[in-house]
Amino acid sequence: MNAKGLFQRIRESKVYYSLIGLIALLIISSVAAPNFLSLNNFITIFRQASILLILSAGLTAVLVTGNMDLSVGATAGLIGCIVAQLIKTGMNVAVATLIGLMIGALVGVCNGLLAGILPGFVATYATNWVMTGLGIVVMHGQVIYDLPPSFTQLGVGYIGPIPNLVIFATIVVVIIYILMSMTTFGRHLYQYGANPLAARYAAVSVRTVMLSAYILCGICAGFAGMLMTARLNAADAAMGSAYGMQTVAAAVVGGTSLAGGEGGILGTVIGALILTIIVNVMNLLGIPSYAQGLVVGAVIIGMVLFDINSRIRREKKLDA
Repeated sequence: MNAKGLFQRIRESKVYYSLIGLIALLIISSVAAPNFLSLNNFITIFRQASILLILSAGLTAVLVTGNMDLSVGATAGLIGCIVAQLIKTGMNVAVATLIGLMIGALVGVCNGLLAGILPGFVATYATNWVMTGLGIVVMHGQVIYDLPPSFTQLGVGYIGPIPNLVIFATIVVVIIYILMSMTTFGRHLYQYGANPLAARYAAVSVRTVMLSAYILCGICAGFAGMLMTARLNAADAAMGSAYGMQTVAAAVVGGTSLAGGEGGILGTVIGALILTIIVNVMNLLGIPSYAQGLVVGAVIIGMVLFDINSRIRREKKLDA
């Protein structure tokens, strides 16, 4: 493929608009905040985006199928609390981590089964409250502090100049990119999301595909929850609540359609960076937190409206 053909392919993809938005944001941010272009600030941005990216990466697989998972933040918080409790009892960090991932997978199974009966939005909204309640029960309304360095280094340590969180997020992104772009599983995700009925006629096991997507999302939520706890050196039942809708926003801002069948992990990376950079710049400028919420909310609304408008235009072209 020549350069012109490659550019045309990128131009026609949904990632193109997100990428243009990211570039524009970088230019505006560098002008508005003089300290934005410093190496330390970029490291901070990538570190702050890491947990959001891990959560959003798993969620992207669910969104591509046309389903929804609103419980990822609460699941991350619950599993972070459980793992902290296990480590406090003296359990080996590796064993506690494995248990946390297994619990994440189990939550994914529950969500997938429920989403096969109820709309995914309703099922996982209920699961979100269940996970939040279980987190409070596990913690007895308290906060755990002073976890062992062998665990906290996962969240605050560095390998050379690169934070461990960034390395973990990169590994997760690469794995999910391969799964979604280079495997039969990934093709089935998109087929099911684009047209569930056609996928059934093509002998795609839609139940297995949906369940697998939710399991992947649950595992990512569990991993993110443990890293969140390690980074904070504390566990609190409410610590994942801030990520509830941010994960959806990162995927949608990155071009993943809420209707399913479109999007991907590369767009989610861009979306997570856009949201993180917006908050980072506003912090550098000293803008209060309530105003930050307004700006981020406006960006999310704009991208969702753009997604709806793009889908309508494509459908009109196909009908023409």
